[in-house]
Order: sequence, then structure tokens, then C-alpha cells
Amino acid sequence: MSIIPISLAKWLQDTARPDRGMFYEIDGVRRYMGFDELYREALLMAERIRSLKLRTRFIAPIWMTSSPACFQAIMAVVLADGIPVPLHAASAVSEIPAMLDGLEAELFLYSSSLLSDSRLSECWVSQAEYGTLLMDGETGEVRNPVMQEGELKLTERTRRYVPPHDTTFIFMSSGSTGTPKGIMLSFCNIWSNVRSIKQSLDLGESDSVLITKSLGYCSTVTGEWLLALHAGMNIALAPGMAHPLQLISAIRKFQPTFLCTVPAVMLPLAKSVKWQAEDFQCLRKLIVVGAAMPPDMLLLMQNRLPATDIMPCYGLTEASPRVTYLPSRWLAAKPGSAGMAVPGVELAIYHDGRPCPPGETGEVVVRGDNVMLGYYNDEKRTAEALTPFGLRTKDEGWLDEDGCLYVTGRSDYAFNVAGHLFHPETLEKILLSHAAVAEAAAAGIPDAATGKRPVAFVVLEEQCSAYDAVQVVTELLEHCRERLPAAGRPRDMMIVPVLPRTKTGKLDRRAIQAKVEEGYDDHGRREISAAIDSH
Repeated sequence: MSIIPISLAKWLQDTARPDRGMFYEIDGVRRYMGFDELYREALLMAERIRSLKLRTRFIAPIWMTSSPACFQAIMAVVLADGIPVPLHAASAVSEIPAMLDGLEAELFLYSSSLLSDSRLSECWVSQAEYGTLLMDGETGEVRNPVMQEGELKLTERTRRYVPPHDTTFIFMSSGSTGTPKGIMLSFCNIWSNVRSIKQSLDLGESDSVLITKSLGYCSTVTGEWLLALHAGMNIALAPGMAHPLQLISAIRKFQPTFLCTVPAVMLPLAKSVKWQAEDFQCLRKLIVVGAAMPPDMLLLMQNRLPATDIMPCYGLTEASPRVTYLPSRWLAAKPGSAGMAVPGVELAIYHDGRPCPPGETGEVVVRGDNVMLGYYNDEKRTAEALTPFGLRTKDEGWLDEDGCLYVTGRSDYAFNVAGHLFHPETLEKILLSHAAVAEAAAAGIPDAATGKRPVAFVVLEEQCSAYDAVQVVTELLEHCRERLPAAGRPRDMMIVPVLPRTKTGKLDRRAIQAKVEEGYDDHGRREISAAIDSH
């Protein structure tokens, strides 16, 4: 049985092994840094941060590209007794000052490639009055634009909100609502989930993980980086892949045995003929997180990769984040399931305050040491989420007799069609399973007869873009008719070049629904399509 470390700082020290480390590339040259060296560099940066004399448990957002320096910066903040807030590298510069103010951040670490000197002067002068110091996360140099004779002139302030003392990480997650939330996680939350993930995946020192996703995702920090430290795995970094087929090159190069990826990468691979099973022969475990994959696409990938265990998973940042996994041996029997609860996590379905029996749909509720401390400075939202019976996820679904979860969709955007509850995700999965569709989104539009009816927007695969639009839409409507009940079939479908997405890559459902509500009537389909296109 593993001994529980007393803190994340102690755990980072204990796992700073010289015989395990991180592989990465700079300018096409392959490099390696041992975890012991990474830890020593983090200690040096932590001393630099301590010299700034920040308050105890200071908050430090970190906006950096995925590189050893980013890992080092997060570690340095922890070792200096601060609370790191990893941000997605795709975050907009214009969004960050308000976020720093909302968190009352004392320190902001950044990559110079994301924030040039000109933008630094343009955007960050106002942060001096809030007491936020700016540091180049790659060099440790303090770059605050308001300095007099080399001395920092910052305004002291009293915090409006003090997070719980055991807060170890804060992750900013907009989810499907578009409203930023600071999700506070303790070391107990993180540690319990790392152990659960390791046990469910059966990973060890002979394994290695390829990290391609941003450290702004909790799943990357917990389910890949810290999991690697706990299991004794090496790490390979391959960030910023613009095309899913680049994943093939990274796998060939680094030969990982474990990969965590998302449907946006898996779907194009499933539909592509430009790779062979031999390209993935090193992979023992491949898990899919972030959203549900169409079941037939999962089975297609498993058939193409018989030597790799493919496992869909379900989770949310508020649960640190892993909640379920589907063992690969069950994939053929339960391809539409998100699987069973990981060890140490309890799963239940509730409707109107009562637990539901197997087969009955309701809200997914999670219990366990992995459940968050709460939302930063938001008592109302915290009280709504953390209830006596567990964490309310706002995801709807049902459990089968084996305790496997089937997620039907988010409650936020479900709507009624002729008395039937309809989740946009249901239609989107069907559309994404078609070879011609690269992306799909659904929304509800007013209908005199049914109250609302679904409308679909699709982005075609590149090789299908030259096809006759009427022919493609006709084929897709027939594809839906064969696979969906009448209430779930769209009568309206539009081909668009792009879909609105949040900075974390999720569909921006608020933007899609708003355009529908603003522009749709019986003669307004072009107006909606144009609005979506121009987003």
C-alpha cells in the first residue's frame, strides 16, 4: 500500500528520480531532462519567488507553452508555498488581466512567446495597482513594467477572498457555460485521483506517457504528469500538434506505451487510411477523455488496433478529474458506455432528490476524496454543486446493472421535442460517426407543433468539401433517420466551414444557441448559417 505524502511539495521531492525523466524536442533536436534535474531547477526558481516576499499561499496563474519550463514553473510555485493556476496556452491575452484581478493574483508567470514585450507594456501596466508581479517563467526574470530605480512599486492590498488553506491547485474551467470558474482542489483530491487512475489502468515503471495536451487541463496534470511520477514512468512531450496525423509521427519518435487523447484527435484518425496498426504497436493503453466518442468509431479504432487497450473515460475538473473508465474487455459489449467508477469513487444517478435504479435517467452524482473543495469566491455555486448526497455534475445519464455509466448529455442545453427530452450530444454523436463529417453541433429551434426541434450544423472532412452540398445533406439526413427516433431527427441541416469553440476546444454552445435564437425563422436558415460562419 502506498504511503500518503504529507504534501505535493514533499511528493515532488520524493519522485525526483535521476533514472526517470522527460523527453522533448527543441529546434528538431531531441533532449532529455531527469526528474531530479527538473526538481533542482524548480527549487532555484522557488528561491527567486520567495525573494519577492509574497504573502503565504499566494496565487500564481501560469500561462506558458507546454515545455519543461512550464512543469518547472508549476513546481516552483508549489515549492514556494503558492497555489498554481495553470492556464491553457490558447487563452486570449485580453482575457487575462480580468482573470488576474478576479483571483487577486500576486504573481503571474508567462512564456515570452505568448506575451511579447510590446504586449506586456500594452496590457499589464494596470496590474501594478493590484499588486500582481509578472515573471518570465522560462528565465525567472521579473518583468513588471512599473519599476523605479530597479525597485518594484506595488500596492499592498487585503484579500477579498481567502481560499481554503489546503487548496493546492486552482483550475480555470468554463465548461459548457462559458462562465469562468476557479475550481479549487486539495492535495488529497489530487492524490486520491492519481492513485485511482493508476489502479484502473495498471501502469508501472516499464511504461511511458506521451503528453500532447495543455497543462491547463486538470486531466493532463493529474492523469498524465502526476500519474507518471506515481507510477515511475518516463514522459515524452509533443505539444502543439496542429493535425491529428502529427500524433503518428510523435508516437513513432517517442515510442510511448500510454496515451491520453480526445475525440477531436481520435475521430480523424478513425476515418483516415494514412496509417497502419504498426504505427501504434508500442501503445498498451489508449484512453479517450473530454467528450464521448461515437460507439462505432470506438469499435472501429479497437478493431484497427487489436494490441492496444482502448478505454473511454468520463470525468470533470470538479472531480480531479477522473470518475469512470471502461475496461477494454467490455468495449465490444458496452461501446456507448463511459464505464464503471474508478477505485475509490462512488457513482449514483439522482432525479428530484432521490436515487434512481439501474436504467432510469437522472443527474450524475459523484462521491469520493477526489471531489473538489469548491469554486473560488463563489459560495452560491459551490453550495449548488456540493450537496449532502455528492457532487452534482449537471450531466445526465443512467447506470446499467453492472454499474456502468451511460452519459446522455448536459442538462444545460437539453430541450423538449414533442414531450421528449432531447440532448444535442445524441445527434452530434450520430453525425460524427459519418465518414464525411469532421465536426458537428446541434441546437434547438422554436417549432409551432413540437415546441422545439433540433437543427444541425456540420463541418465536412477536407476531402468532402467539394461534394455537392444538397447531396451530402440528403445523405446525412438519411443517416440520422436510420439511427434516431423521430423526435431526434433534424429536418434542418447546414454545412458550415467552422463551429464556434471555447479556448479549451469545447463547442461554444452559448454562441451556437444564441445565433439560432437570434436568426432563425421559417425563412431564416441562411441568416443562421452566415452568423455561425462569421463567428
